[in-house]
Amino acid sequence: MNPIAIIIPTLDRARAEATGKLALVTAGCDARLIIVDGPARGFTKTVNEGLRQTTNEDVCILNDDVTRFQYGWLTDLRAGLYANPRYGLAGPSGKSAAKSGGGSVGMSGMEVVRQLSFWCVLIRRRVIREIGILDERFIHYCSDNEYCIRAARKGWRCVWVRSVYLEHIHHGSGLRSAWKQRDQHELQRMRSSR
Repeated sequence: MNPIAIIIPTLDRARAEATGKLALVTAGCDARLIIVDGPARGFTKTVNEGLRQTTNEDVCILNDDVTRFQYGWLTDLRAGLYANPRYGLAGPSGKSAAKSGGGSVGMSGMEVVRQLSFWCVLIRRRVIREIGILDERFIHYCSDNEYCIRAARKGWRCVWVRSVYLEHIHHGSGLRSAWKQRDQHELQRMRSSR
């Protein structure tokens, strides 16, 4: 298995450092932390700056608004990711709009899903090599949807590791309705053109 880099995109460095410290202490495995901050430019560009700082690592994208981690969360996500050679992305349970982000403490098992929300996702390095970084036509909201679609077209599956539960402040990064509307329109345009 590859080493892991945790990328935290943020507008609040102190909060990202606190989240990162807690994430590393509870991970159950070694990981390297990359915090990407700076001016507001949207989730996609910020994550891509972090992705460009990685080389041979699997990548965990983690929002700065995750507030509680179960011990071994990253070890368990990695085990789920590597449970099948076609699993390319793995995500935990937690508060999220996506089906795969639901769930509750004490769940077990894994489920193949069409979509994972990138508030927390572990991506195999091989997937990143094959399909690249997030599509910067999306500012903040739909780059995760599009990435999962691209991965599926290359034969990769998304797996929801239901036994991993993280406390996530849903939309803690803030809603920018103009960005959301633009990104949703772009995703719909892309889907209808294919």
